[in-house]
Amino acid sequence: MLEGVRVLDLTQYLSGPACTLLLAGLGAEVIKVEPGPTGDAARLLPIVKDGHSSYFVQQNRGKHSIGVDFSSEAGCALIADLAAECDVFIENFGHGVLAKRGLDPDTLRAGSPSLIYASISTFGRTGSKAHLPGFDLIAQAYAGVPALTGEPDGAPLGAGVPFGDVGAGMMAFGAISAALFSRTSTGQGQFLDISMVETIFNMHPFAVQGPSVTDGKARLRRTGRHFGSVPPAGTYKGPEGWIALHVLDNQWSRLCDAAESIGLGAMERFASAQGRADHRYELLELLESWMQSYPSDDALIEHLEAHRIPVGRVVDPADAHTEPWFVEQGAVAVVDDPERGPINVPGFPFRATSIARREREPLAPKLGEHTDRVLTDLLGWDTDRIAAARGAGTVF
Repeated sequence: MLEGVRVLDLTQYLSGPACTLLLAGLGAEVIKVEPGPTGDAARLLPIVKDGHSSYFVQQNRGKHSIGVDFSSEAGCALIADLAAECDVFIENFGHGVLAKRGLDPDTLRAGSPSLIYASISTFGRTGSKAHLPGFDLIAQAYAGVPALTGEPDGAPLGAGVPFGDVGAGMMAFGAISAALFSRTSTGQGQFLDISMVETIFNMHPFAVQGPSVTDGKARLRRTGRHFGSVPPAGTYKGPEGWIALHVLDNQWSRLCDAAESIGLGAMERFASAQGRADHRYELLELLESWMQSYPSDDALIEHLEAHRIPVGRVVDPADAHTEPWFVEQGAVAVVDDPERGPINVPGFPFRATSIARREREPLAPKLGEHTDRVLTDLLGWDTDRIAAARGAGTVF
């Protein structure tokens, strides 16, 4: 879908690479500009073996790498020249870092009005917090995830998934795609300012609007194993492992039919949503005891699915490659990395008529692996000029 689109990727760690991974997966040429001497800081993240990081492999497969000295004027000038030959420029550096180097959106887009410049940060590039550093947990905390996660009388808990990093990467991917579409009719690029906090904050379906229309009365609280205020939605200890159940009003009668052996439908105190909320702990214990009477998780899930009850086992992502559904969907893919051997990674998440299922995952680039080719193809440099730049430490 994005064949012919060229992306200059100045991102590190996760939020930016999560975006450019999707762009590369849809056919864009992603040129990853890595600062010397170690490149993307993710190359140092675990699991590292003999200097090779499987973390980096997962987030950067299918991209090209060019090594540039960000601290030199020549290196920054080179990046600006490369940006002029690209459709998209994306970065997730700290506030002001690239502006000091003449690589801010106003400067780059002045010479290339069609350039789409995307910036990912914790609090965005405007406002009183724009200058503050931050990572995923900070974004989660400020956007309200821990406030709603954990036991009612326990500490607020961050999520085990980096919603801020990956969510902002996906938000940037969508914004870039829209900007590319807009450019087809206007010829103009955009500056896209993506905030991790606002990305997560937009995931709240009730926690913002509910209190606003009830003078603060309908305020969500941490509910532990219970899912919000709609019991019996939540997690349950099954015969073998943990099971997630999500039953709303429309599914309640079907759950009563499924649990007919314990007379659930005849228990008047559970007949209404309010009653189930008022007696949530008793309901959880009854259902959990009933679930554990089955010989296996598979038998329990098969019974609930036969009654069209929304149910699923709680899967440890480390074991996903053994789950039949993940295998069928190609949701766990394997990178045959020449340095680390086979590495399980999440598969490419899009399915479309124009996207064939990938039989093999692309490799991640070695540091500076494509420096010569990029300089030749994009800027027309000859071997002598490349050698001189390498000798001066501008590229590597």
